[in-house]
Amino acid sequence: MIGIFTTDANLIIGSWDDWLAQVTGISASAARGKSLTALFPELEDRGLLARFERVLSEGVVEVLAPTFHHYLFACAPTAPSKHFDKMHQRVTIAPLRENGSIVGTITTIEDVTSRLDRERDLAAQLASADEATRLKAAQALAEQDPIDSALPLVGVIGDQSWRVRRLAVDGLARHGGQVAVKSLLRALRDEHHNLSILNSALQVLALSGVDAVEPLMECLSEPDVDLRIYAAHALGEQHDARAIPALLHALEDPDANVRYHTIEALGTLRAADAIDALLAVIESGDFYLAFPALDALTKIGDSRVAPRLVSLLEDEMLRVPTAEALGQLGDEETVAPLVALLNKPGAPARVISQALAALYDRHEHLYKEGSYIADLVRSFAGPIGAQNLLDTLNETNEDGLRGLALVLGWMEGEAVERALTSLLGKATVRKEVVEALVRYGERVTKLLIEQLGSEDLDARQAAVIALGRIGDSRAVAPLVRVLTTDDELVIAAAGALAKIGDRRAFEALIGLIAHPHAAVRQAVIAAINSIGHPEMAARAVTLLNDPDPHVRESAVKIAGYFGYGECIDLLLERCSDEDEGVRRAAIEHIPYLEDDRVISILADALKHGTPRVRASAAQAFAQVEAPRALTYLVAALADCDQWVRYFAARAIARHGHTESVTALAQLAETDPADQVRIAAIESLARIGGARAVAILARFSESTNVDLSHAALSGLGIIGHPDALPPLLAALRAPDPARRVDALRALG
Repeated sequence: MIGIFTTDANLIIGSWDDWLAQVTGISASAARGKSLTALFPELEDRGLLARFERVLSEGVVEVLAPTFHHYLFACAPTAPSKHFDKMHQRVTIAPLRENGSIVGTITTIEDVTSRLDRERDLAAQLASADEATRLKAAQALAEQDPIDSALPLVGVIGDQSWRVRRLAVDGLARHGGQVAVKSLLRALRDEHHNLSILNSALQVLALSGVDAVEPLMECLSEPDVDLRIYAAHALGEQHDARAIPALLHALEDPDANVRYHTIEALGTLRAADAIDALLAVIESGDFYLAFPALDALTKIGDSRVAPRLVSLLEDEMLRVPTAEALGQLGDEETVAPLVALLNKPGAPARVISQALAALYDRHEHLYKEGSYIADLVRSFAGPIGAQNLLDTLNETNEDGLRGLALVLGWMEGEAVERALTSLLGKATVRKEVVEALVRYGERVTKLLIEQLGSEDLDARQAAVIALGRIGDSRAVAPLVRVLTTDDELVIAAAGALAKIGDRRAFEALIGLIAHPHAAVRQAVIAAINSIGHPEMAARAVTLLNDPDPHVRESAVKIAGYFGYGECIDLLLERCSDEDEGVRRAAIEHIPYLEDDRVISILADALKHGTPRVRASAAQAFAQVEAPRALTYLVAALADCDQWVRYFAARAIARHGHTESVTALAQLAETDPADQVRIAAIESLARIGGARAVAILARFSESTNVDLSHAALSGLGIIGHPDALPPLLAALRAPDPARRVDALRALG
């Protein structure tokens, strides 16, 4: 039997199911809209309110165990209980998310009273003098899932019957608990000869939060080898640096298996103090221990060890793990020895390419100088190295393909270029392949043109993009064929032709300005504008009068972009076109014309146009460099359409008129649309000044998270001394989101 309720971020109850209404006596209508603490004020005194607050602030899931907390809401059991007068509940409180943000909580309450009654009965049976009774009870508790208290099993971990003890340890390994773990630590000393108990005990230790480090370190000195092995392993799993000195001492253990697990534990702990000792292990020639020692050094991550590892590349037994380690630990000095190995017949090309790719990625991330690693590889690599990479290509799975393709792209040669071109269809390496092919330039144009006929859409698209970036005019005709015959690639082809800028594509592009899809038309317009054909002005005059509204709209965007003198009157006429899309395009483009009629046309559109046209006019006024724009924009702040008000507020910010502060403040205070209020706040921030700071300071304390975020960000932008106090106040706010926003603004 489970009940569920939800709250918002202020712990106001949003939903309350029938089961909760039944057991608490509070109906759903009485619960909804009420604060959780108003209905249950005792939650704060019992320390349970903090659990909800932690879920909201940190996004964690909180579980209230019935053994410790008994219940969230006090109510009678749904069925008679011989042990409890109140229902015992297992409670799970989880964050409720929307678009990645925490917007509230969702809580499940399970009635576990009957299960606890049964556990009480089984606990009594564990005290029986009859082994069979104890065994049956221990088995029932161990197999019960979930178990609300492991204490009964703890009590029989020292039972005289090994069968009962084994079941107890198995149950504790599954269910754990701090008290249980402490008993298991004692069992380590007394029962380590029993491997089944020892393994179970160590499993519980690894999964628990109990401080087990000291007892485990003592176990490293025990005479029993198995106990020392298990103790070393468990110390690594504890992730506690206090274990490092004892583990370093254990590297001298006479048993190789103890040393092996000790090395692994030091790696897990990332023990920098162990570096010299681990290097000594590797250089000793003990291959059994060298492998975990290399892995441990990689986990520790100290790059200073790389020079001492380079010589191991000559060792056939160790060169693979050494190459992997150098990829993680090395720097530019590591490139030459890695490539020298790559240049040898039969080299482990996949591993080396992964190592070189790791070096490239690290340099790119840290210094934006990945190209330096690529240049070094290119200078050292020879034909054998390139062939080793090619030979490995067909044997490499998706996981290893990226590093191989990246390094192969630094090589030269026709075979390399053809191999890379064949990988265009692979999503995991497409970026690296395209970058390499673009670097090769016009010499791969023919190979890329061949890929335009591939059955793989992704390969064709990648080839189109690469051809556009290379800019070879030989690709124009093939790209025009793609433009006019491949519906799936028309936008990509238009983009590529825009980059090449060859006039031979002009007619094909003009033929698509009436395309039914707006995204295609926009790509085609961009390409036409990029080409800048000398005949375009004359063609635009005709196209602006075309009966097809798509053609007229496209012509407006082209003529408006270039500002053709012979098209000015037609562009102004199109501001009253019968088609709304044409009117909007014209309104958005005429601010760039040097014509006295522009202001009056925009003003008329802002006052009398459709909502979308008025929004376009508000946007256009942002580009009008005239004091008169402010009068029209302030008036538009009262428009009945929210998007007109939104764009008017943003346009005012572009002009920075301090006279509009009062109007913007009113908009931020009262507008029913949040996006309009946020636009007003952002505009106030851009205008700046003491008045804007005072307004934003007030909004920085808003319970509306979006408004508070915009205000705090705006205070950071203004740079006014009066902005500092509200930002510092936000740093002390109980809401972690406000603190983060304030920190970013101050930064």
